[in-house]
Amino acid sequence: MRKVSKIILTVFAVLIIIVVSVAAVIFLDVAAYTATGSQTLTPTGTSAGKAIVIYDPGLSGTSKTVANQIASDLQTQNYTVTLAGIKSSAAADISGYIIAVVGGPVYAGALTSSVKDTLSNLAPSQGTKVGIFGSGQGASTPGDVAQLKQSIPANADSALHNAVVVKIGQKEDLNARAQDLVSQLIP
Repeated sequence: MRKVSKIILTVFAVLIIIVVSVAAVIFLDVAAYTATGSQTLTPTGTSAGKAIVIYDPGLSGTSKTVANQIASDLQTQNYTVTLAGIKSSAAADISGYIIAVVGGPVYAGALTSSVKDTLSNLAPSQGTKVGIFGSGQGASTPGDVAQLKQSIPANADSALHNAVVVKIGQKEDLNARAQDLVSQLIP
C-alpha cells in the first residue's frame, strides 16, 4: 500500500511540475526573449517611406510568420521595411518610420506581456500610422478585436488607441488578412 501511495504522489508531483512549467513559459512569454534579430527589406522600386514590423514570435512561431507576411506586403507596396524581433535594438526606437506594426500571439484573449510592454514604451512620431496584430486559434471575430484593443495599455501613446487592430486566426487566409492590415495602413 505504501508503494502505491508513493507512486501516486510521484506522478502527481511530476504533473504539477509540468503544468507549472508550461504556465511559466506561456505567461512569462519566454519565447519573446529569443526575438533579438532584425533585417531590412528593400523595395524593388523607389521607396515610398520607411516601415517597421515588430513581432513576438510566440511558442509556435505563427506570429513571426504573420510578421514576415506583413513585412513582405509592405515591401511589395514599395516601403523599406525593418522586420524586428521584439527584443531587438531596432524595435526600441521607431522614430523616422511612417508605418509601425507591432504584434504577437494572443493567449487567453490578450496580447503577451512583451507586446504590451512594447506598446507602453512605443512613441510614434506624429503622423505615423500604427497597426497592431494578434495571432491565435480560430477565425477572428469582432469580439476578438475588441479584446485586443482592451489589452492596449492605458498608459500607451494616444496614437496607439487609434491604431488599426486585427486578429489573424491560424486557420484563416494569412495572406489575405495581412494584406487587409497593410491596406488599412497605407495612406
